[in-house]
Amino acid sequence: MMFTSREPLRLRWAAVMDHTRRDRAIEPSAWQTRCIRAGEVHEFINVGPSPRYPVDYVEYYGFATFETSGVLAVGDVLVGEGGSLGTVSGFDETHMPNHYNILVESADLRNGHGLGLKAGTAVTTRPREDKYPGGA
Repeated sequence: MMFTSREPLRLRWAAVMDHTRRDRAIEPSAWQTRCIRAGEVHEFINVGPSPRYPVDYVEYYGFATFETSGVLAVGDVLVGEGGSLGTVSGFDETHMPNHYNILVESADLRNGHGLGLKAGTAVTTRPREDKYPGGA
C-alpha cells in the first residue's frame, strides 16, 4: 500500500439479504483499492475464512449506501453494530457500472439475515494499518 493514512468510510445497510450460492465461482479483480463516492450503493458478499479463489460457496450480506466518499482497500475491516463483519478481501466488477461486489473474508460464513443485520443500521470501515518505511 502507498497510503500513510485514510479516513474510515461510513455506510448504512440499504437492503439485507437472505441468500446463499454454492456455484458462484467469484474472483476478485486485480485492484487492491477502489474509490467510493458518497451516495453509491454496493453489494457485500461473505466469501468465508481464508478464501481460495475462485470461491463457489458465498453468503450475501446485502447492499449498503456509502454516506462518505473515500478509498476502500483490501485489508480494511467492515464493522457493524455487533463488531467486525470481516475483512475486505477484494472487489468483483461483474455488475459494473451498476455496483461493485465487495468481497468480505469472515470466519462466520452466514448471510446478512443469518447475522441479524437490519436495513438502515450503520456500518463503518476500519482502514488497515500499514507500516511504511520511514513513516508512521
